[in-house]
Amino acid sequence: MYNQVEFTREDLYKMVWERPVLIIAKEIGVSDVAVAKACRKAGIPLPRRGHWAIIKAGRTIKTPVLPKPKPGQPSAVVFSVMENPPAKPPKIEVPAGPLIEIPGELIKPHRLIAEFKAAAKGLKEFRGILPFNYQNFLRIRTSAAQLGRALILMDTLIKQFEERGYKVRLAEKGDETELVLKEGMITFRLDERTKQTDAPLPPPRSSGRRGEHYDESWRPAHIWAGTGEFTLEFGKYRIRSSPKIWKDRAKAPLEGRLHEVMAAVPFWEAELLAARIEREEREAKEQDAENRRVAAARAEEVLRLQRVKLVTHLRAWEQAERLRCFIAAFEQKGDQSPEAKAWLEWANLQVQALDPLCSDLKAITDLRVELNEYFTGRSSWEKQPKDWWYFDPKGRSLSEAVEDSDDELEEEANEINVSSQSNGLETRPAWHPNQWYTRLHR
Repeated sequence: MYNQVEFTREDLYKMVWERPVLIIAKEIGVSDVAVAKACRKAGIPLPRRGHWAIIKAGRTIKTPVLPKPKPGQPSAVVFSVMENPPAKPPKIEVPAGPLIEIPGELIKPHRLIAEFKAAAKGLKEFRGILPFNYQNFLRIRTSAAQLGRALILMDTLIKQFEERGYKVRLAEKGDETELVLKEGMITFRLDERTKQTDAPLPPPRSSGRRGEHYDESWRPAHIWAGTGEFTLEFGKYRIRSSPKIWKDRAKAPLEGRLHEVMAAVPFWEAELLAARIEREEREAKEQDAENRRVAAARAEEVLRLQRVKLVTHLRAWEQAERLRCFIAAFEQKGDQSPEAKAWLEWANLQVQALDPLCSDLKAITDLRVELNEYFTGRSSWEKQPKDWWYFDPKGRSLSEAVEDSDDELEEEANEINVSSQSNGLETRPAWHPNQWYTRLHR
């Protein structure tokens, strides 16, 4: 539900020039963009960027006068505010566990760490980072200068995970490193931040011959270099409310915060469990709805086939009755020749074979229909079978549809007669009483 909050142009003008738009938007319950758009639409001038910083510095700025509204501009501004906006999920405070001791050098590194270290030999940096194929190695993005620190961090982290019964592996598809928990899998990575710096000065120019061209257009103006600041991120798309990102700080490097990572693992488990339960409930509802749809589609198809069977018997009986009338008309001619008697005997046998009422009546009363066990309904793009049975899109019965059609045809005839009389034309009947069937089944 939404509530309408209304302000006059004068009141909103005073508000936006007394306090920042962001604060006013929070008080109203809308975004600052919505307030700015409403002010521009109403012709209300807004403070420029940096206005409140200038005011805070002690300087004064002349406030513009509110102009008169132009034609088409509203005299009041109305905002639609949600009555009960959804509350943001609270951030979970994770209690820190005991500190984890970080070794000064690699001691019996993990297999994945040893493979990464071996592959790093001989690699040259590209844009400040050692280029790795992360489909075959851990997701560690580091420079050559910080390689040792990154390997020690990741080695300690992997060993701590495995001590607690978890598993670290490379993703089967993609270029991510996965942490396998009891309730599922999350990805994680260790990234070093890079920055753009000025390129080093070129070497001193050699003393060449006079007039020799010296071109260094190939030399880049800037280069990328590692900063030594690492970010450890977990569950980029699966963890929402629990802590999942840890960054290097000036007084708190990652080496002293790995215990926070280990303390957050149970909260990740709980969040994955809640997500799994929610997903299973949603899938159960969807499956139940699909089962009910399939059951309704199969029942509708069975009814259609039963009607087709009924109409088939009807048509066979009608043809048999017509043939009997034809045979009776032939008998009235009085032909007593052997050929005529033989033909009459043959024709009566064919009529009896055609008439469903002359055979076993169980074939008529049996409503069993063989339906394909894989039938789940027809898609919208499939060709729908023609149904002889009467169907009205408005859900009316046949008698009601006939009455409504007669009324519509009478109104249409009256309109045609009135228009033809006003034009001086000859009035002719526009419809026939028996035309309702054609009108219904066009």
